[in-house]
Amino acid sequence: MKMTFAEAVKSGIKNYSNFKGTATRTEFWYFYLFTVLLNMVTTTIDSFISPSGSGSLSMSSGGPLYTFTNLVLIVPNLSLAFRRFHDAGFSAKWLGLWLVPIIAFFAGGGFLLATQPNLNVETASSEQLLTAILPLLPAFLLALAVGIFQLVVNLKATKGAGQGNRYAVKAEAETSAPQ
Repeated sequence: MKMTFAEAVKSGIKNYSNFKGTATRTEFWYFYLFTVLLNMVTTTIDSFISPSGSGSLSMSSGGPLYTFTNLVLIVPNLSLAFRRFHDAGFSAKWLGLWLVPIIAFFAGGGFLLATQPNLNVETASSEQLLTAILPLLPAFLLALAVGIFQLVVNLKATKGAGQGNRYAVKAEAETSAPQ
């Protein structure tokens, strides 16, 4: 049975605190689409409420409504990611891989770069920018690798209990067994 867009959104919101069980690809990607569409709407509303100095719609920084909706959706998105990993047969602990690029960022001096008052991106030479950014390259590459890994897991088909998925519903194993 395929889940509709509305059912996926309802399920994602209803199961916001459920970090056990599984979530199908359809449920995961429809809720992801909902989040993207909601971000577009809230960014547009924010730009009308407090327009930027340039007079154009800008998606570079979030306004209060955008920020609020993303804070509200952190837990539902995280629980859905846990359940999607479980559906693909992976432990949700693999989501902890995101700590590796974060640690690499700080180890590479990312905090110092972000707080460096004398580095002006508009007036700095390419050599100064390269010197400042080069230590962060490993963090960027690690984040890219972790992102690709997570994308691959999220694209994997459902792995049932009969296929060795310890996170799948036990009743599924009984109903899918040959009679």
